Amino acid sequence: MTTTTTVLTCVACGQEVPHELTVVGRLLQSTRCTACGHLVRHEQRDLMTAYLRDLEHRLMTKPQRMLRRAVADPVEFVVTLPGALARQPVKLLRELRSVLRND
Repeated sequence: MTTTTTVLTCVACGQEVPHELTVVGRLLQSTRCTACGHLVRHEQRDLMTAYLRDLEHRLMTKPQRMLRRAVADPVEFVVTLPGALARQPVKLLRELRSVLRND
């Protein structure tokens, strides 16, 4: 889960102010207005369905993405692969926990 900030017009207060965007995987989980605190989030069931669809796509395209990286920079690919493999289970568990809690 990552959080970023961008300027949007709030549907609650009507101000064009920074909003905090929370992203899980590649999906927008929620937005929060920094002026009035208005929070908009996806329904947990919808978010879970979209997350699982996105995860399936990421898993299906992983071999091609890894091959592109290996061809583009073989040395860096080999050097960073062990760390990347070790981080993936933790990354996926954090994403899944975030989707299940929808916080």
